[in-house]
Amino acid sequence: MKPFIPLLAALLLTGCTDLLEEDLDGVGVLLLTPQDGDTITSNVVTFKWESVPYATEYLFQVAKPDFNAPQLYLADSVIESSTLTFPLPPGTYAWRVRGQNGSSHTSFYQRTVVVEAASTLADLFPILIAPASNAALRSQDIAVSWQALGGAEDYRVELRQGDQSGPLVQAQLVTASPYSFTSLAEGVYTWGVQAQNSSSVSNFSYWGFTVDRTAPSVPLLTAPAASATVPNSDIQFQWQSGTDAATATTDSLFVTDANLVLVRQLSLTGTNYTDSLGTGVYQWSVRTTDAAGNGTTSASRTLTVQ
Repeated sequence: MKPFIPLLAALLLTGCTDLLEEDLDGVGVLLLTPQDGDTITSNVVTFKWESVPYATEYLFQVAKPDFNAPQLYLADSVIESSTLTFPLPPGTYAWRVRGQNGSSHTSFYQRTVVVEAASTLADLFPILIAPASNAALRSQDIAVSWQALGGAEDYRVELRQGDQSGPLVQAQLVTASPYSFTSLAEGVYTWGVQAQNSSSVSNFSYWGFTVDRTAPSVPLLTAPAASATVPNSDIQFQWQSGTDAATATTDSLFVTDANLVLVRQLSLTGTNYTDSLGTGVYQWSVRTTDAAGNGTTSASRTLTVQ
């Protein structure tokens, strides 16, 4: 492992910020929590480290019991944040982090942490499974699920409008996962689970989701004009995306030939696309789809290439 060079020293040595933007070799990652060898009784551990200037992301890994002879890798994730909350069952673990950008990375910096079985639910968090955090869904009936928590006799499941402090919509005591919320109107919701037994209760775990059954507005084609004739060269397709009040949208471009055979089908991030098609008669259209899967297709336009 190369020696840790503090960032300020690296700046003084190079005298050039651009070099740091391109090269993280020798720059350190300062791990904050947990401290090396800490013993934790919660089943969820929050890992933190200091942000590394010019690192655009971090590679975070957890192995049991260590990285020299790992029995199991529990995490191998690239994230942009300098903090990560991760569930861990009782055991001894090694965790490490390195900073990365498009052309270089730091060395790994590593610690160990011990997770002990808790004697009470008070420090524990139910581990939520589905639907994924911030999911966009179309159904009016949403089934939620979570991992069973050792020592729990039952669970309080609740649904709130907006965030976790919003108005309570539904609440129920159940003995096991899953549970279904029914007849939901469109909107933003947060669901939570708390484990209980005769002597203690866990923390609540919360995730949000959006119910969206409304399709986006119709996208509007702008160029080439309807029934346009253009030379056999690069053609720029342009349009205005449909809009959706609830969730993000994506656009797809469809081009068919005179026999209605699909010659282009592309998912695009912008509202224009340039391509050459060859001589012939074509039809093209754009479909806007929201995150829940609702979609609206524009009217099609005929295009002649000669």
